[in-house]
Amino acid sequence: LSLMNIYRNKINQDIIKTSFSIIDEMHLKMEERSWNCNIKTSYNLTDNILNIQELWNLKFEILNNIYQYMIQTGKFFDGFVKNSWVNVYEKGFYQEFHNHKDDIVKHICGVVYFTETSSAIEFGIDDRITHQPEVGDILIFKDDDLHRVLPQQGDNKRISLAFNYQLTAIWKGIK
Repeated sequence: LSLMNIYRNKINQDIIKTSFSIIDEMHLKMEERSWNCNIKTSYNLTDNILNIQELWNLKFEILNNIYQYMIQTGKFFDGFVKNSWVNVYEKGFYQEFHNHKDDIVKHICGVVYFTETSSAIEFGIDDRITHQPEVGDILIFKDDDLHRVLPQQGDNKRISLAFNYQLTAIWKGIK
């Protein structure tokens, strides 16, 4: 794993602000989830938060970045956002090393950041790559890339949105 395998970009700040105001209203309804860590997530509300109409502009921005990721990697796929969820990390909350690999389908995965004081995300076990997120950052990576979120420091919440884009077919082009 290298930094070259992780796509990084910025989402339009107006879309980030609008989306965050909608997500911030929902976050009190989110429940803690047991993934061997401390985290609150929107999974108890929906398994695809980007299907909420008020978040469609964010979804379209994410899809545009997925297409840019495909251009960067030279690998084009048909697919769709299979699931998306908000994660809220309070002081001391973290996410253990994990990946989004599925036994049946492949995904392109990603995360968008909404808050200024966000703990870092780490990729890889032996050769670790650390990214200190900023508001509006989007990271996109392969589903088998191991990653974790370091414990949130301070009293401010770390709020991000994660997604899995399910690959349905490899585009082979015209022969």
